[in-house]
Amino acid sequence: MMMKMTQGLLAVVALLLPLHGYAASFDCTKARTWAEKTVCSTKQLSSLDELLAASFKKALASTDDKAALKTEQVAWLTAERDVCIDVTCLKAAYTSRLAALNEVIANAEESTEPDSEEVVGWYKAIAKPSLTVRDSAAVTGKKLGNVPYDGKVKVLALTDKTDSIGGRDGTWVKIEWQGKTAYTFDAFLEKLAVDNKQPDEPETDTAGKTLVGVIASYECGDNCYLTITDKQGVPHSGLCSAPLCDAWNEVAEMPAKFKNKKVKATVGTGTQYDGGDNVMGEMDAFETLTLLK
Repeated sequence: MMMKMTQGLLAVVALLLPLHGYAASFDCTKARTWAEKTVCSTKQLSSLDELLAASFKKALASTDDKAALKTEQVAWLTAERDVCIDVTCLKAAYTSRLAALNEVIANAEESTEPDSEEVVGWYKAIAKPSLTVRDSAAVTGKKLGNVPYDGKVKVLALTDKTDSIGGRDGTWVKIEWQGKTAYTFDAFLEKLAVDNKQPDEPETDTAGKTLVGVIASYECGDNCYLTITDKQGVPHSGLCSAPLCDAWNEVAEMPAKFKNKKVKATVGTGTQYDGGDNVMGEMDAFETLTLLK
């Protein structure tokens, strides 16, 4: 008789227990308080608990005062969550705590985010012989072309993608290149002096125009590039496709006597090719070069 009564009691208890158990950030088999047991048996609360645990972990990693945040979390558990006596109270407690933790995370990210005004501007490439430009912020992005050494690009913004390339640590940046949006690695860029910045001038403004300046440099990789510095001291880089360049391109070297020579150049658009004669993209090209006295 006693065994039957015990079995019957167990059956009643089983009926009173929730039909489903949900995952939570803590071990539900060790749940002790009403709040913990309710979280384990309520799908929405269980999801909120896991989300809160992830947010707490992220907030903890982003704050300098970890001890204070841990103390605050314990206080919330005991003084807010565990005093609840209904599901509505628990949902409100979790929602308010999530908001508080997200604010900690947001403030930390804001304090480490670089001032966009400090990032945006004109830069020159310092990679030799040229800097690769891609269609996405990764080395796996499609190669669009190259910026020759000392070539100029306009940086629009930092991305959240960091990398290490050629022994240099840096961040991928969004740039304006040949009238389009592209990406390159900022460890191989150097910001131009304030006097050389041209915030309203796109990279392709010189195309189809005449440029007067002095020959600053000549570099060859898969293609040969010439850099001419104009009267304002701003460098302009492009493919060296003028007839004068033919002999230079053949040996991939410009005679030293031409450096710092004053020239008048006609700027057009040229096509870049890689070592396998595959088209990489288009960029400015110096179509004619006339030496001036």
